Amino acid sequence: MLPFNREQSLCANLNDLLANIFNLPARDYFSNLNVEAILRLKVALASINNLLTLRVTIAFVNWLAERLHFDQQVKRELEEKTQNSKPNTNGFDVWIQFPTAVVAEVKCNVPINKGAKYSTSQRNGINADIRNLLNGKRKAKADPKQCLKFMAFLDIAEIRDANKELVRSSRICKDKLVFLDNKEAIHRLDVVHGVYVLPAAPLK
Repeated sequence: MLPFNREQSLCANLNDLLANIFNLPARDYFSNLNVEAILRLKVALASINNLLTLRVTIAFVNWLAERLHFDQQVKRELEEKTQNSKPNTNGFDVWIQFPTAVVAEVKCNVPINKGAKYSTSQRNGINADIRNLLNGKRKAKADPKQCLKFMAFLDIAEIRDANKELVRSSRICKDKLVFLDNKEAIHRLDVVHGVYVLPAAPLK
């Protein structure tokens, strides 16, 4: 048996991904990429991640407007605020003060290797966001102490499984992350409410 070669494995995964997504013939695409092309691809992948997060954020805003009975004007203003905010800015992904004070973070972390557990860095990131939702961020405009707090997740099976494991193994998630069903009243200020949503369609 040949020894494992990390570079060959990574290249093969990338080549398979490109061929499958774009319906291309099977070939070694990575070998034809120079450093500049690889860096451009890295930037493009970051943009894809930001776009997915934006779509999930818009879906959460729609969910929030329905569950908290926001009128169409409030919903539209919240959508516009979400669209107009730059990616990777400081503060919370969603925040609103009126008619109901809300802060929220949106997570699109997918467990590595299609598994049912988050990586250590993913777990640490979620734990940190839970703490920030409970205690606030230094540069954030909103003080979450008197806000309803939410964490929205992409609704796929792997993430649901990983969240079950996370709640079992993380003290702060076990104590402070409470997943909502479709009818449960939302009133607690001492916990972060977990929500699952599917990406929204592009806004016209």
